[in-house]
Amino acid sequence: MSNNLNILLDGKKVSGHKNETILKLANRHGIEIPTLCNDPRLEPYSSCYVCVVEVEGMKNLQPACSTLLTEGMVLSTNNEKVRKARKAALDLLLSNHYADCLGPCVQTCPAGVDVQGYISMIEKGKYRDAVAIIKETNPLPAICGRVCVRPCEVACRRNLLDEGAAVGIDYLKRFAADRDLESPDKYKPEQKPETGKKVAVIGAGPAGLSAAFFLRKEGHAADIFEAAPKAGGWLRYGIPEYRLPNDLLQKEVDNITEMGVNIYYNQRLGDNLSYKDLKDKYDAVILGIGSQKGTRVGCDGDDAGNVLSGTDFLKQMELTGKKMDFKGKTVAVVGGGNTAMDCCRTSLRCGAEKVYVIYRRTEKEMPANPIEIHESKLEGVEYMFLTNPLRINKDENGNLKSVTCVCMELGEPDASGRRRPVPLEGSDFDIELDYMLAAIGQKTEVNFIDDINTHAENGQLVVNKWGDIDADKHTLQTGIPSVFAAGDGVTGPATLIEAIAQARIASHSCDLFLQGEAVRPMKKEFISKKENFKEQHKEDYLGKFVTQKRHEMPTLPADARNNFEEVELGYENEEVAITESHRCLECGCVEFFSCDLKDLSSEYNAEQKRYEGEFKQFEVDFRHPYIEFDNNKCILCSRCIRICSEVVGANALGLINRGFDTYVAPSMELPLQETTCESCGLCISTCPTGAIIENTKFKPGPVKTEAVETICNFCSIGCTIQLNHRSGFVMRVTGANGLVNKDGNLCRYPKFGYNFMNDHSRLKQPLFKVNGKFEPISFEQAYDLIAEKIKAVKPEENYFFAGARLSNEEMYLVQKLARAGAQTNNVSSFHYFGRGSGYRNNSLANVPLDQLEGASRFILLGSEINTDHAVAGFMIQNISFRKGTPVEVVTVLDHSSMEYKVNDVMKIKSYYHFL
Repeated sequence: MSNNLNILLDGKKVSGHKNETILKLANRHGIEIPTLCNDPRLEPYSSCYVCVVEVEGMKNLQPACSTLLTEGMVLSTNNEKVRKARKAALDLLLSNHYADCLGPCVQTCPAGVDVQGYISMIEKGKYRDAVAIIKETNPLPAICGRVCVRPCEVACRRNLLDEGAAVGIDYLKRFAADRDLESPDKYKPEQKPETGKKVAVIGAGPAGLSAAFFLRKEGHAADIFEAAPKAGGWLRYGIPEYRLPNDLLQKEVDNITEMGVNIYYNQRLGDNLSYKDLKDKYDAVILGIGSQKGTRVGCDGDDAGNVLSGTDFLKQMELTGKKMDFKGKTVAVVGGGNTAMDCCRTSLRCGAEKVYVIYRRTEKEMPANPIEIHESKLEGVEYMFLTNPLRINKDENGNLKSVTCVCMELGEPDASGRRRPVPLEGSDFDIELDYMLAAIGQKTEVNFIDDINTHAENGQLVVNKWGDIDADKHTLQTGIPSVFAAGDGVTGPATLIEAIAQARIASHSCDLFLQGEAVRPMKKEFISKKENFKEQHKEDYLGKFVTQKRHEMPTLPADARNNFEEVELGYENEEVAITESHRCLECGCVEFFSCDLKDLSSEYNAEQKRYEGEFKQFEVDFRHPYIEFDNNKCILCSRCIRICSEVVGANALGLINRGFDTYVAPSMELPLQETTCESCGLCISTCPTGAIIENTKFKPGPVKTEAVETICNFCSIGCTIQLNHRSGFVMRVTGANGLVNKDGNLCRYPKFGYNFMNDHSRLKQPLFKVNGKFEPISFEQAYDLIAEKIKAVKPEENYFFAGARLSNEEMYLVQKLARAGAQTNNVSSFHYFGRGSGYRNNSLANVPLDQLEGASRFILLGSEINTDHAVAGFMIQNISFRKGTPVEVVTVLDHSSMEYKVNDVMKIKSYYHFL
């Protein structure tokens, strides 16, 4: 009778096997069915119901991982009904997944910069890698490290620990970026092959520079046309040098031009640069024009002389290279944002005797960076809160004489969420002033719209009711398909990091357009958030972390700031930066790049809040030195319990309670290390989420790693392993499907014993003793010395010893070196002096590990196989579990570590007499 079955799989006739599951059949034919509870190392067991498929003739959908094939089955693996059911299963799992995929710092950053990842690299002193991670989404890290408004730090949960400050995220970014800029091996992003496509970018501000950066990474040519004499936009012409030095800005610009970006200066679109020429020479255009036109104060008399736009005040000084002469003058700055801070602090540096900031709300409502407010006060700026200009009074020449102000009080919140200021009747008062700077907003100037629309052949460029460029908010494509826009010119005055984020979106859309693909939004990843369940409070964090105060940024003394030297001096040294990196609470999940639950939730557009209601909250268990448990992330697939039982035989884990109250815990709810746990880490390898991870001595990221495949050096079994590293720093070790460990299983030694590879004191080159002191030499010199010593004596006077931890292949090479190279048969082991021939004869009786499957009984003579050669032990245990093959141990030990997992233990006094 044939064992083959006729199956119709998604409309295709295929041949199945008797006792084969639907999942295995689909995998054989290249059809991927998602699953969270299935592990090829374990017997099928349905629990997640993400792998359901439709079987014709069956009322309900069936789990593919455990449903066996039958003759004539008609299967549908990916229709609408199936996808809907899979999404529902994922929604249900996520409804009790009280966990963060990403830390709130990353979630809050408009550009999505991987804060946790780059802090992990800074902790290891790998600044180039830190910058590489930052530049995946932000090409201007040294600039952002100085002038970003830091929404990440506002969201940082370190704020909940009563230490007074978040992690110094921006300071750390600055430290890494500055180090990289100074390095002879600074980070240069990988660029795809040239596509032959050309893009014109209008504006060399943060949006334009960033767009060009991302386009070059994709292989497209990018030329920037800038109206000003130098690059930087508002970064150069709006932010004073005491905050952002021009030479530092230029280094960041140079990094982008070194990628092949050209910048043409003094080129203004609609003036000496026409869209007609761009349309003829380029395949697409990205508008990054910024929003730099200043606004007036907005009260009677604001046309008086010496009443200036704050943006014009800052810009003209940079363009002319001459600072304003405010010596002995009284200056008032109207506004409460970062431009107002730049104006008031710059006014002091221009010699002003007294500088006021007039703001109609309280300090709490000021949108300016709190650090800027603090520094301005140190420098002598005086604040007039809950005050608003009512009227500007002129002298006989039409110049500013004084300003009449009115006191305000806060009423109900307005559209921004801030309480609306309301004038207090009869509270008017006058202030005598020499200059007034308006820093209450900026407008976008789109004076090239007629030029573009006159020459556009397909569509029109439109401005919205606020005067900003109208673009699709998801793709930033304008009404002309080949024209995209980004930055303040689209949003109105915003922040540096928002402009960078928009540039990434615009360049992504432009890239799709250039490839002839439909322009669609960037794919949205599913992100689990604790805030989807409840607001985070101090009580959730206090007492759970070691207190460590923030290391504040060194600055110039306040009395030494009568110049434009940079005020913030940067962290003093590496030790400070690394210490500050330790303050990161690692809120995001370590398995972000490998989590099956997250990947499937993204694929099926799962919704965490679809089944809102009760959820479980657990404390993370860090007690085991190598293994960390977070039941908040557990989906109760039971893979960890089953692999511990079926493969390891330790039975250290189990399910506690029933129904909604169920959770995974060590036996008797003891600390894991006090159970029969063998610390093998197979529970980590099988977990489809981040519920069980390695408890590392370093910050594990998450970061993307490279895998190097090698042979484990801890015993002679010869398991294939993968060293997952980032620039030589091993982040984790995983099993590969090798010749011996075909299922990828590993024991605890390679899994957790890799930290020596990251030890800076580890010998990485040969040392040679000269005059009683070791000096480093090259490997070539070492080989020459070894060869010289071997050749200096007769062949039989040489002896070669091979350690028992070497693999068979390495031992073979040692004996080859001895016999073929040195012409001697003197080959032995440090472990077995005088017994080499006996072990050689024994090895002739060895059988491949594959043949263990056919054994009728296992007798372990003097072997604590679960600790000595655990992977072989896993094979024996799993065969015993599946087939009932008896396992017996013969030992001289009073207490064998194998006693609890074998059928019989024979205790003897002597192996010699027993044999």
